Amino acid sequence: MSLNRSRRGSSSRGRESGFTLTELMVVLVIAGIVTAVAIPGLNKFLRSVDLNGQIQQAATMIRVARQRAITENNNYVVTWDDTVKGWGWYDDDNNNGIHDGTEKHQNPVALPAWITVTNSLTNPFASPIITFLPNGSASQSGTRIYTNTDGYAR
Repeated sequence: MSLNRSRRGSSSRGRESGFTLTELMVVLVIAGIVTAVAIPGLNKFLRSVDLNGQIQQAATMIRVARQRAITENNNYVVTWDDTVKGWGWYDDDNNNGIHDGTEKHQNPVALPAWITVTNSLTNPFASPIITFLPNGSASQSGTRIYTNTDGYAR
């Protein structure tokens, strides 16, 4: 008789262990709801990170142009192209303010379409051309505001 009890006890324990299909479905539905709520916030965060990366890339290009003007002892010109919405540069070897075909250059690189760039109202650039001189000074200063489709501005 004690043998039957142990068999019954072990088999009833086997039926009680694990999860039912209903319990698994409830957990999956809850996980789906949490994911659906989290994804838009994650996408917004990733777009703001990408915007910051675009800004850092432009700032680095401008800093490199200034540094090259100093080290190479000649003017470097940074230009903003409104048609492609991007920065470019050229090495003004003869310091004439005109891009000659033999001078090193980088054409303006277009920004992604979801980025809007505007001139600051409080500190606008007077022209789309900035000339860096060999002493490290610039012909002008100003601020460009980068904005993404979520309204994040920097």
